[in-house]
Amino acid sequence: MKPRKSIITAALILMVSLLSPLDAAEKNITVDFERCMIVIPNKRNEVVKYAIDELAAHIKLISGVDVPIAKKAEKGKFPIYVGIQFPDDKTEFKTEEARWVLTPNKGIYLYGRDKIGGKKEAIKTYKDAALSSGTEAGTLFAVYEFLENVLGIRWVEPGPKGTACTPAKSFSYTPSAGSYKPQLIQRHMRAAYSENFRARAIADGFIPADLQLSGEEFAQRQDDEQVWRRRMRMGRPTVNFTYGHAFTKWWDKYGHTHPEYFALNKNGKRAPMGAKRADRIKMCVSNPALIKQIVDDHFATSKGLVINACENDSRDFCTCDNCKALDVVLPGEENLAIDDRMLTDRYVHFVNAVLREAKKRDPRMQVAFYFYSRYNEPPRREKLDDGTIIFLLPNLGDQMDFNKYCDDWNKAGARIVFMRPNDLNQDTGLPHGFEEKMFSKLKIANNHFSLRGTDYDICYGFWPVSGVANYIMARGFYRPERSFENWNDEYCGVFGEASGDMKNYYAYWRQIWNKRIDANMELIQKLTGAGKLLLRTRISHLTDLLYDESDFDKTDAFLGNALKRNLTAWQKDRIENMQLANQHSRLKYRAMCANRLAATATVEEQKETAQALYDFRRRHRLDLNINWEQLIYLENRYEDNAGLMRLLGTESADKNLRTYWLETEAKFNETRGNYNTPLR
Repeated sequence: MKPRKSIITAALILMVSLLSPLDAAEKNITVDFERCMIVIPNKRNEVVKYAIDELAAHIKLISGVDVPIAKKAEKGKFPIYVGIQFPDDKTEFKTEEARWVLTPNKGIYLYGRDKIGGKKEAIKTYKDAALSSGTEAGTLFAVYEFLENVLGIRWVEPGPKGTACTPAKSFSYTPSAGSYKPQLIQRHMRAAYSENFRARAIADGFIPADLQLSGEEFAQRQDDEQVWRRRMRMGRPTVNFTYGHAFTKWWDKYGHTHPEYFALNKNGKRAPMGAKRADRIKMCVSNPALIKQIVDDHFATSKGLVINACENDSRDFCTCDNCKALDVVLPGEENLAIDDRMLTDRYVHFVNAVLREAKKRDPRMQVAFYFYSRYNEPPRREKLDDGTIIFLLPNLGDQMDFNKYCDDWNKAGARIVFMRPNDLNQDTGLPHGFEEKMFSKLKIANNHFSLRGTDYDICYGFWPVSGVANYIMARGFYRPERSFENWNDEYCGVFGEASGDMKNYYAYWRQIWNKRIDANMELIQKLTGAGKLLLRTRISHLTDLLYDESDFDKTDAFLGNALKRNLTAWQKDRIENMQLANQHSRLKYRAMCANRLAATATVEEQKETAQALYDFRRRHRLDLNINWEQLIYLENRYEDNAGLMRLLGTESADKNLRTYWLETEAKFNETRGNYNTPLR
């Protein structure tokens, strides 16, 4: 286990001083699992209890041994102390710190700073407490460091089948000591299995009943995902403020009494653009009365030292003269619609105004704000005041010099920075290898800002398709100083002798993003029109230009070669599961080609491809770790791009949505025309 040089603690110094010259020269110690026991403290907090469970379960998984657990070390046994501090380590813990001491002859010590946090109503068991993102889990993190770096465990996806290990009767280690303290105070990837997302998918997505999860299945997947996230060291115990779209309920609260707080929309009214869009109404950010109301409301409810001032989602920005006067309009932009302008300067002005008003009440105050949508780019004139916490949302599809983007935000005063991109949102359910591009943005941002944290929206849970991206990004949150190549090697390394074949497999899919999507972004925009479509929607409807059958033939060949290697049972099962996933991807590709907007397939071809996909999913519903509800919701919501709604006759259930699809298809016919040249 190699401690990070920047956070080597006094434990390491103590350890070195305790080793005799003979001990220090001893390179490796081998221990039979049969000799091991777990030694626990008399009083155990919730984190220690769960850490003991995790250690014992993984030792049994590797060796088949039910390791004994006791409060005292027994003669002849090799003790692994969990939650018990190394006797000579008297140094104070840092936040979330994990420590380990691997002695030459006195056993192993795994311990750290533990502090229970999170929402009390959500914590019913010690496992809940240990898994809570608000809990400091130093002891648990120390156990995970041991499991990964000494026992060779890898958790490549949630659930039992995602735990990679090599069966063994013993393990070896080199006497050492070290610590891990997260560099990022928040390490977060939004969860796939959320009750809110599920309710939306089932209510709006017309999910076939035979592809819905049962209540028990959903709860198990939710638990598996939460455990996996903790094993990746995700958490945010010291981020004691809320953020996110702050004004979603303001129209209901102030719409009748203070319409002046809200954006003057393009219809000349201060009102939502639709009855169902009140939660997306924009604010009139130039209005001093709005600024004062935001601050008054915050202090009235005693919400701490950070005000959440994040604008609501979507577009329809304020068109009043005062708001437009805050914009910096360059030559050639005078005739742009408000939703197509660069609006960052008005929002920096707004954030500064809220912060200055708040500091009149308490000079310690800070303000949190999202910079995305039409205010994603760095400001042209304004500078951020000290005390602004910003969440950057650079789009994966933007053709920008990302180093310059970060430089310009730095010059604008960005000091407390979180990365909050929607990059994972571009997952279409087909393999397209976006993980390298995503990771490079994280690295560049961290180099420029020394990031405080991450919040990536959203891990959809299409694990055998895009799980490599979820894994590599999660590992980047864990140790952001390491390289993409490091994490890619680790991920593919679980396949043993087939690691080279699997590297080739994932590298092949990576070219879809790097060479076909990213290199053709301007053409993709042109072919799909200048509207508000998300990138994932655009590329979904260009599936026939981005892929062909040979892509699946070539990747099948990589998997076939991998199966010829000398593999463990887990490795063989995993690769065979990847073959099944690739079959699904091929069928999905065919269905999307036939059912995309402006498709040339016959109605019979559309039904045939959709039926084949539907039948495969029903046969393998539980064989593949895919969030079917979310995947089908996305397919259906974005113009029924796999044809399931048309196949099952549910597409007419939402007439407004169907009308929108027809309008969008007409635009696609106009913009794409007869263009059929593959994007390469």
